[in-house]
Amino acid sequence: MATHSSARQTRQAASGFTRAMAALWITGAALLGCTQSVVLDPPVDAEAPVQPPTGTEATEMIGAAGGELRLGDLVMTVPAGAVATATPITIRIEADPGVSAPAGFRSFSPVYHFEPAGLTFAAPVRLDLPFSGDGEVATIFWTQPGSGAYTALPTVTADFHARAEITHFSQGFVGTTSGCTDGNCCRRAAGQLDMLFVVDNSGSMSEEQASLAEQLPRLVRAVVTGDANEDGVQDFPAVADLHVGVVTVDMGVGGYAIPTCTASPMFGDDGVLRTVGSTSLMGCAPSYPSFLAYAPGDGSTPDQLAADFGCLAAAGTSGCGFEQQLEAGLKAVTPSTSATTFTAGTRGHGDTENAGFLRPDAALAVVTITDEEDCSITPGSEAIFDLTSSTYTGDLNLRCYLYKEAQQPIARYVDGLLALKSDPSLVVFAPIVGIPVDLAGASYDAMLADPRMVETIDTAPGTTGARLVASCNVPGRGVAFPPRRIVGTASDLAARGAHTVVQSICQESFAAPITAVLGAIQSSLSGTCE
Repeated sequence: MATHSSARQTRQAASGFTRAMAALWITGAALLGCTQSVVLDPPVDAEAPVQPPTGTEATEMIGAAGGELRLGDLVMTVPAGAVATATPITIRIEADPGVSAPAGFRSFSPVYHFEPAGLTFAAPVRLDLPFSGDGEVATIFWTQPGSGAYTALPTVTADFHARAEITHFSQGFVGTTSGCTDGNCCRRAAGQLDMLFVVDNSGSMSEEQASLAEQLPRLVRAVVTGDANEDGVQDFPAVADLHVGVVTVDMGVGGYAIPTCTASPMFGDDGVLRTVGSTSLMGCAPSYPSFLAYAPGDGSTPDQLAADFGCLAAAGTSGCGFEQQLEAGLKAVTPSTSATTFTAGTRGHGDTENAGFLRPDAALAVVTITDEEDCSITPGSEAIFDLTSSTYTGDLNLRCYLYKEAQQPIARYVDGLLALKSDPSLVVFAPIVGIPVDLAGASYDAMLADPRMVETIDTAPGTTGARLVASCNVPGRGVAFPPRRIVGTASDLAARGAHTVVQSICQESFAAPITAVLGAIQSSLSGTCE
């Protein structure tokens, strides 16, 4: 089981604080943007607050000068300018904790209702909510505009109070997710998600891209509602702020003249987020922002986001046939300030071409869709693609199989992704690749030990051209090949505390793979460890 010690270390360091010292905790708005555990143990004389009974309410008239409203130990602080005119504001206790906790959650406080419903603020309003429960994982959950779905707010705790900022009125409570049990919680729940799709755009991927597009609406709806199985009941914290981006696996071939890699032989698409829409599909625009964003109340809808996403994910099949799936994903999110470099000494795009996509406190999900093994090449080994090379010989189609030493170690990708987050459980790695369908859900050791996952040159009678034996082959669908490096990356990331799942591309419908991907995302957003 993975563990996360920073919260406990903070608790120990704070154990000698007095109540007056604890009152100095977390006052800046900058700290309120952090979802990591920031916990100060209550002083020895602190006691859990006594909650007023259900139905208790308080009302205060608050105008442009701002003000404060209290209900028991609850304090709401409205800054000057948050409301334009005098407004009666009411807080009411709707339900006692543990009696009517929202489905999918454990309550540490009553559910509080704030009125006028739907009121929005020009400046963030601070909430200090009293609670009784585990301060290391206590999260304020808040309903989205026009929805009953609860999303996690960036929360800090001290002295049996949880603090967060809001910009609209609805209802909320302090608690954790129902799957988060004592001793099995790494951090607070996360309310933000950045999803990066690494899409194979080589010549064999048209059906697979179509299968992905079919499932995108369900995936997007699930993450923004928290309803994983579409039964109307919220299963995990909804995402209040979603970013979606797409890169292709085409990273060029070091400038060599190779068939299928002529469009940009040096760098390919270079891990830059796609902005070109597939206009061959009905309703697709010719261009889009470098990433798509969704937040409740911003005017967008989950279905529109999914439709736009499908236009970007339909990356075509004219990309380079030498796929560098791992390198493309890493370059897309690595900041230029990192010591990690790429082809010809270039830097990552995380804070330049792809700036704004990745947020430091958001969960990051990297979903790779490919039917080939990764062939990410080390700098200086680009001659593996040179047809005239005396160092790298043999059939060009087998070079990535024949010369493993020319490829980047998978530790590069494990370390590179984990370096982006202070908590490894905020990383999700979910490839849909060429494992046999019956291996989906198996252990990574079992996947790699399966004979069908062993790379072997195909010498069967009637074989046309040099190639490896397929790891799975679906009639009318195409073939896929053993993704050993990608599975190894998932295995090593899981061992370091990330949430990973590997699914099979060798099926007509992506319903089962997307369900598994959603499960990994759900675990990350809920703040639990496995």
